[in-house]
Amino acid sequence: ERGGFFFTADDHEALMHRSKTFSDESLPNGNAVAARVFGRAGHLLGETRYLQAAERVLHAGWAAMERHPQGHSSLLNALEEYLEPVEIVIVRGTQSEVRRWRDELAIVYAPRRLVFPIPDDAADLPAALADKKASQGTVAYVCRGMTCSAPLTTLPELLQQLGKAV
Repeated sequence: ERGGFFFTADDHEALMHRSKTFSDESLPNGNAVAARVFGRAGHLLGETRYLQAAERVLHAGWAAMERHPQGHSSLLNALEEYLEPVEIVIVRGTQSEVRRWRDELAIVYAPRRLVFPIPDDAADLPAALADKKASQGTVAYVCRGMTCSAPLTTLPELLQQLGKAV
């Protein structure tokens, strides 16, 4: 309702206080991780409801980020990724070819790039992924935010699109 997630379920035994934290401890904060996951899933699957969930979490943690940014680095990272989405590459084709393309892309360190090698015979895919098919041979789609490129049909073409010298 107000964004963010509680540490306990709503059907948990009655507690004096039901916490909803946003600061990092020894591990990244759960709300920050959720915001990042919702943002990535929203862009990957074209689901605005996931993007709205990420936005609500970020909004709920905004005051804490503003007052003490040093204690909320995971939430700040989620905010950065929400404002500037990661690059998503979806590769479709035979199992061996999508692996080869994935391995070629992994040669270059690109922390703001997610690569999803999906074989043609993968079943029960969400519509946004099922629509990205390999018609003849292996293809790749480069997505930034909610916008994806036309199918790229060769590995050199994909590498060029990603800005890597071939």
